[in-house]
Amino acid sequence: MLNDEAVARARAAIRANQPHNAVSILFNVAGQTHLPAREYDEILRVMGEGLEHAGLVRAAATVWLYLKETRRVYNLPGLDPRDRARAAWLDNQFAVAAQQYVEARWPAHAAVAYERARKYPEARALWEDVAADPALREDPYTAALVSFNLGRVLAELGDAPASHRCRVKATRLLEEAADLLEARGLRERAFDCFQVLLTLGSETGSFENLAEGYLNCIRILKEDHLKYYALQYYEDFLARADRAKEFHAVATILHEAADYARGLGMPFHPRIRVREAEAWRKAAEQLTQQGGAVELAENALLASVGAYSAVGLHGRAVGVFSALAALPGADEKRGARYKRLAERYASAADEESRPAALPEYLKTPVVYPDIWNADVVEWEERGDAVEACGEILLETTHPDFVRRKALLARLIPLIAREPNHPATMAQLAEALGQVQIYQVLAPLEALYERGRVEVKVSALRAARTLFFKRTFSIVFKGVADSESTVRVASMDAIAALHFPHAFDPLSRLHRDSADATIRQAALGSIGKIPSLEAVEYLLGVLLHGSPEERQHATDLLVRAEAVETQQALQNALAQEGPEVQQLIVGVLRRRNR
Repeated sequence: MLNDEAVARARAAIRANQPHNAVSILFNVAGQTHLPAREYDEILRVMGEGLEHAGLVRAAATVWLYLKETRRVYNLPGLDPRDRARAAWLDNQFAVAAQQYVEARWPAHAAVAYERARKYPEARALWEDVAADPALREDPYTAALVSFNLGRVLAELGDAPASHRCRVKATRLLEEAADLLEARGLRERAFDCFQVLLTLGSETGSFENLAEGYLNCIRILKEDHLKYYALQYYEDFLARADRAKEFHAVATILHEAADYARGLGMPFHPRIRVREAEAWRKAAEQLTQQGGAVELAENALLASVGAYSAVGLHGRAVGVFSALAALPGADEKRGARYKRLAERYASAADEESRPAALPEYLKTPVVYPDIWNADVVEWEERGDAVEACGEILLETTHPDFVRRKALLARLIPLIAREPNHPATMAQLAEALGQVQIYQVLAPLEALYERGRVEVKVSALRAARTLFFKRTFSIVFKGVADSESTVRVASMDAIAALHFPHAFDPLSRLHRDSADATIRQAALGSIGKIPSLEAVEYLLGVLLHGSPEERQHATDLLVRAEAVETQQALQNALAQEGPEVQQLIVGVLRRRNR
């Protein structure tokens, strides 16, 4: 009833030629992003009419884009070509969208749209324009993505030599960018480099690039203690390596994955070891058939023996000795020895065991986002919140509440009397945090960089709801700020960011900060992460921390929710010295109350 009354008041204000009043009334009502679609859309239609009457063209376009009423967008006078392009995109008129982006001098956006329209000559020309941008000389990551995109378009045009050159350049730049990003502690951005590299390898059939991309992604996931993601990437890489008939690589990867799973105490690690043994046999068979070095085939079969034996499959291991004895071209003395071993242990039998099966979710193929487009688009938008939120409106696969929050955030500067006023920018920063998706981080970073103290504080408040590793790029700047209010806001953000991916940046904050309050906030968040890595970190603080930190870690271990906590405490009790043992006994007693 209250919403109906607000809509009626807004309509009356429009009839009375007071459209700004109508917009003010309905903007607050639109903040109820939980409303049913029919009710919410009706509120927005009245707001759209009010915005049109007020002459706020881009704000009106925002509403019609959300509602997918593209004809209303096209009819707006003096419309920005970027919004006209977005309307065409919603209508699947990608070539028209590209033309509008060209008019807006956004060649990367236009190139992506032309690719969607399968107009590759036009896309090629635009990617070449983007590649010539002087700003890319200091940005190897974006330069790599542009070269990658140009290479894909050239492949579609059948220009194989030029495509190859672009992809070689992209590979070199990706490797350079990854090194630079890791050196700066931005492993999550280096991870993006390696994801593009493995995609490049997959598309070109270059197993070297594929392997480099996967192995580095796995390395970073391991370093960030994201064990299940690492195992999923192992499985994805194995599937691709098997399809490429790179059987020696398959066996090597399985050996590494089995060791990793065993180190984590995963119950299914014997199953991976059996697969490793079978893969070594397959690799040896391939080498023999292709006339490869006999020594390599022999080594592969011996590795198979070791893998079978490691899980108690002694009968199968002895069977491999028979294959070694029959290996064509092998040294006769060694062949005779393998034959004697096969005969001596012929009665060996496999131990009875039922190793746990690999969970199905680890077999799910990894879906790689098209960051080669998304990150170039982000770069071209230069951290503009209005444009970033405009792109979110195009993603109709997002839940309604995400698009509604993006709509509201976009409207804030578009309807404000002073869009660049610190109060407006602070309001915008907090609204971006409510959208809660990765795409708002770039504009939030830009607001922090360009804003005054109150804007920085609002950006850090927004960061509290954005559970991504990249969020810590703002937090790290906040803790180093000279303003005390900004540092306090950064500590509040640290206290709120306790999700699995946050372990690495939180542990860096705790290790590296000279500020005791920041260290305390970081340790408190680590203690709320339900993972074995977090528990082990707290145990390390018990061993090496100051008296205050040891007490804090003790309290956190009492409340730790990771399923491995009890076992980790028992293991530490058996291994550590008397002083730490006394603390752990106290923790165990308090946990068992």
